[in-house]
Amino acid sequence: MSNQLSFHPDNAMLVEFSAGTLETALSICVSAHLHFCSQCRSELMQLDHIGSQLMSAAEPAEVDDSLFDDVMAKIDSVEAAPAAAPSKSKGTDMPFTVNKLIKEAEQMPIWKRLSGSVDVARLKTGQEKFEVALHRICAGGKTPKHDHSGVEYTVVLKGSLSDERSVYKEGDFLVRQPGDVHQPMGGQNGDCICLSALAAPIKLTNPLGFLMKPWLRINPM
Repeated sequence: MSNQLSFHPDNAMLVEFSAGTLETALSICVSAHLHFCSQCRSELMQLDHIGSQLMSAAEPAEVDDSLFDDVMAKIDSVEAAPAAAPSKSKGTDMPFTVNKLIKEAEQMPIWKRLSGSVDVARLKTGQEKFEVALHRICAGGKTPKHDHSGVEYTVVLKGSLSDERSVYKEGDFLVRQPGDVHQPMGGQNGDCICLSALAAPIKLTNPLGFLMKPWLRINPM
């Protein structure tokens, strides 16, 4: 896990993550980044400490006497989840959050071909705003050059990729806004796997890009 990453979530996002108010899809991406980044883990610990101090200093609020009983009743009504089978994959570097989403480290979602160099595997996250998915770019492969219709968050999980701006390695946290046109390319030393959260479909800059529009629809789930 690298401590020398160049691209991180901003402070506001870490504050929301610490407070538990960050949107689900974004929290998944931040959690994946934290798996690699000791710098952001340290900042998060400080934020958590500040939050606990603020909670301790807050004036207690009166609640109805039945609240505790209601909470315990709801906990008792939830069936215990079956114990997860031990993973057969000993050397996985996938973040815990990603492993949890795909059930087991060796049980990857179904990959679907998006272009000659890119495959996608959509993940179920229980929210409706962002599509959360894994994208795999083959070694040296290029994605189609594209713009963005909405914000896109990406965390490099394996390998590396580059675009017109920089080179991104495992753990780097990328944010792309509408108007950010680029053409990511996978590193030459192996496939690149990224975790992405898209608020809207990408827009291909190729004049014939509209032909691929049905394939580029997002599916939050």
